[in-house]
Amino acid sequence: MAEIFYSQASAEKLRGRVVVLTGGGQGIGAALVGLLHGLGAHVFFGDWDKGKGQHVERTMGLQKSPNGGSVHFVPLDVRDYQSQLALFEGAYQKHGRVDVAISCAAVTEPGGWFEPEDLNLKTVRTEPLKLKENIDINLTSVLSFSRIALAYMKESKSAEPVAFSKSIILVSSIAGITEAPGLFAYSSGKHGVIGLMRALRPWAPVKYGVRANAICPWATDTQLLAGVRERWVQEKMPMNQPADVARIIIQCAADASLNGKAVFVSGGRGFDTEEGVERTQPQWMGKENSAIFQRGQEILGLGDNWTDHDITKSKL
Repeated sequence: MAEIFYSQASAEKLRGRVVVLTGGGQGIGAALVGLLHGLGAHVFFGDWDKGKGQHVERTMGLQKSPNGGSVHFVPLDVRDYQSQLALFEGAYQKHGRVDVAISCAAVTEPGGWFEPEDLNLKTVRTEPLKLKENIDINLTSVLSFSRIALAYMKESKSAEPVAFSKSIILVSSIAGITEAPGLFAYSSGKHGVIGLMRALRPWAPVKYGVRANAICPWATDTQLLAGVRERWVQEKMPMNQPADVARIIIQCAADASLNGKAVFVSGGRGFDTEEGVERTQPQWMGKENSAIFQRGQEILGLGDNWTDHDITKSKL
């Protein structure tokens, strides 16, 4: 796998850039807000926890950015399309553009829906709304986020002689690229995020001039690891700190050469897994199948003929 290194020189390109972020109240998101603020970015972030979001905003306000950065918090329910729209609108109204969009909001697996002791012919009659809510937060909201981001980035004008390379960064998980026993809704959603990134990878740079990357953290010292943290430490397993993952996200935002990566982050180091998937395709798909598939991809192009345009127009 190709390792992706954090570069301070690259990160400094974010000075003065407008960044929209979901899930900035704690964990990776809060670490990201702090680093971006220090680099001089103008960060507009949302979180469902108003108290934690306001705390991050106040903390950043007390820590004056040496590079002129600013932080603005908006209470946010990512399941609400209008709520996400308002977050982007706030950034656009103040600065006239959005340069980077980072989807970081997520929730962990709800228990009690698949376990043998909880599932029987009586309990199965209860609709698993918690599972649907998990997918809404971890996947459906990310799809909405990406759509809104593209619209605002399309309208963002720059007078710079060399335009900044805009990008969308979607936080997935190790559970989005490997098996994850017991994480039924969570893993489904995070795999979906990788699918979304792959759909954007060839398409968004051509259609909108926007790059797309995904981040796949392994064990990270956040609230999501609480149930296994003690054992993890005892076994001396690698663990990311939130700032480790935040730095990899910043690198993907700042480095114009990075597009379509799914970056596995372990022990503070980032590795692109997509390079391995693509390089070994003839092995796992078969040489003949791989060659035919690649020809098919050329015929399909950017998928312009996949969309049912008539239905789309009828709903506008």
